[in-house]
Amino acid sequence: MTIAFWILSIVAVTGALLAVRLHNIVYATLSLLILFVALAGIYILLMAEFIAAVQLLVYVGAVGVLILFAIMLTHHVTGEINQRIDSRGAGWGLAGAAAVFLGLLLPALLKTELPQQPIVTELIPSVKNLGHALMSPYTVSLLVMALLLTAALIGSVVIALNPREK
Repeated sequence: MTIAFWILSIVAVTGALLAVRLHNIVYATLSLLILFVALAGIYILLMAEFIAAVQLLVYVGAVGVLILFAIMLTHHVTGEINQRIDSRGAGWGLAGAAAVFLGLLLPALLKTELPQQPIVTELIPSVKNLGHALMSPYTVSLLVMALLLTAALIGSVVIALNPREK
């Protein structure tokens, strides 16, 4: 099981790095889908089959297809290979991001006392209980996210239109 975890972790990190670094946006999207599939595999290793199925259905199925449709509506997909972006401040940006991350995370880690005994004494695994736990307090957030994704898709269609087509 440890070997499978390390293989899936390497695949996930590689997919994430390729999604950020590739110039061709179609290949970047496909590597992002590879990342999502690897995360579903990690969920399976954690014995969370329902979350793995949701990961595959929602992210790989719905979000991946949505991104690919949005890409198909654009004209320039491949990116300019001749154009090179030189970032002279990448090291300073990484150091600043690490400092902010540690500045926010370190005080929380130092002040938090972890309980010695598990908080949940009785665990009844059920999809119904999981659905109620996820949806009851977060229903409005889910609806807002659906509206934001719809607005993003409409915005990508508007951006993809030529000035002559408007």
